[in-house]
Amino acid sequence: MLLSNLLKQSLDTATLECWQREWTATPVRAFAVRLHAAGLSLRETEAILRLLGVERSFQAIFQWVHRLADSVSDPPKATPRRVAVDETAVKINGEWSWLYAAIDLDTKVILDV
Repeated sequence: MLLSNLLKQSLDTATLECWQREWTATPVRAFAVRLHAAGLSLRETEAILRLLGVERSFQAIFQWVHRLADSVSDPPKATPRRVAVDETAVKINGEWSWLYAAIDLDTKVILDV
């Protein structure tokens, strides 16, 4: 997926009051919330947004996450019948690490990262 397409995807939350009166576009906020929900820390999410050209503090991301959490119901629970797992090795500062993700194929819920 291209980076330009990544930020265009959004949760169906554009009409929620928690997203109103914000400086940052809704797809960017939704993407940041998804990153944090997938297991990244607030500072890691901030760093990824900075790489994509969006300068926001981890405190702003914290507020987005909690505003959304307070306004929507709990996320769906997965009882997976089929799971897709992908992994790769990445070299960070000269050290090899494994990166993987697992999703439920039926519901598209991220199970683990």
